Amino acid sequence: MGARLPVAMAPLALVLVGHEATGDYVFGGLLVAAHTLGEAVAAPVAGNLMDRWPPRRTITPCLAAEAVLFGLLALLVGTHGSNALLPAVAALAGAIPAGAPGGLRSTLTQVVGLAALPRALSLDTVLNQSCWALAPILVSACAALTSPTTAVALVAAFPLIGAMAALRLPYSAGPATRHARTGLWTLTRILHRTLLLTAALRLMLGAMTVVAPPLFDSTSAAPLSGVALGAYALGTALGGLLYGIRRTWPGTHQQQADACLLLLGAVVAGGFVLHSSVLFVLLYLLAGLLEGPVVLARSLHLETILPPDRRAMGFSLQYAAIGWGFAAGGFILAQTITTTTPQAALTVVGAIVAAIALISLLLPARR
Repeated sequence: MGARLPVAMAPLALVLVGHEATGDYVFGGLLVAAHTLGEAVAAPVAGNLMDRWPPRRTITPCLAAEAVLFGLLALLVGTHGSNALLPAVAALAGAIPAGAPGGLRSTLTQVVGLAALPRALSLDTVLNQSCWALAPILVSACAALTSPTTAVALVAAFPLIGAMAALRLPYSAGPATRHARTGLWTLTRILHRTLLLTAALRLMLGAMTVVAPPLFDSTSAAPLSGVALGAYALGTALGGLLYGIRRTWPGTHQQQADACLLLLGAVVAGGFVLHSSVLFVLLYLLAGLLEGPVVLARSLHLETILPPDRRAMGFSLQYAAIGWGFAAGGFILAQTITTTTPQAALTVVGAIVAAIALISLLLPARR
């Protein structure tokens, strides 16, 4: 929670504090972009460090630095400091802790073992989606009751809690030594298919996030956009839980992930025929139910193909693919929506994702 909740709270908090600092929501969007770019660029480098050093020595200072940087953001805005510094601080707040999710994911296997891993990952998915559902509520409530600056200060509290909790992580050394490490190029060749499909999934989520306000506004039900995104998060948690409860499913983990991604794209593309705001909310819920198994099956597939000496870096590359995919989805939607309706734009993205998943299913599995 200490590593995930700040990432989920940051986008809305940065938009609000950027508006408070300059009176312009565009500047808030710039802060979000800087934070996301910092995460995506730094994740592979940070993951490399996670593989070489014990998790307690890496995750603790990374989360502590994240807390300090969000606190600095709040201080700069609260004291009317230089706005030119805010994007740089936001980028560092994304970059420095970028390896923590991958490091924690790698540590999870060591703690629970392979036998209990599916159920542990199912619980992890529930907690992750709970963070994304709870985050906007915490930020908006804090901003409304106090100020956006206080909301950013609240973001800083959670990585501080995570840093203290990380002190209890195992102190075993990472398996990647200076003399025996799988090269980055080799690792990328092993993971390229999984990373592309991970990015495709998050492209869908980015598009569905950006399109929600105009989509529901077109049906005269603008307040339901938040309900739809909450339903998506709830569906993802439930879908992951249901997938994890059952021990075996037909096919390999890669085939299961691809099949659910294909269904997800087809369901979203099929939303072109809907005309009711209630049905759109149900569409978001169903999309979440399908995303949960995709996330879990893809993560279990990574367990089987990652070299033991590059686990944290592999999961950090996946984390970077999530960031790039989410950003690409928002960008594509923003460009498409200017020339067509929100519903048609979402249909196009759904069709693209379904086509990518279908191609992956038809390609032979990597030996």
